Amino acid sequence: MPAEMHYRAAGADYLVRVELDALTAVYDRRSCQTHLLASPLPEMLAALGEGDWSLGKFIEHLASKFDLASDGNASEMIAAHLTELAALGLVEAR
Repeated sequence: MPAEMHYRAAGADYLVRVELDALTAVYDRRSCQTHLLASPLPEMLAALGEGDWSLGKFIEHLASKFDLASDGNASEMIAAHLTELAALGLVEAR
């Protein structure tokens, strides 16, 4: 059985966040790129902090902070959003 994926956000020293109404601009000092994120991506990035999270533990963490849908799709949506943040280079997936 494969090991569960783990996620870690880029360190706070590398990311500069600016709230722009409904969007959040995130400047990544490592790549010199600016990303415009819509909810729930900025909230997820902030919730990741600088910890090292398994997908299951991160979902539990989010459920304790936010009202997640109980229809079973929340886990799939969170995993998809983490994959998106990893593709942007804002989150390391391993």
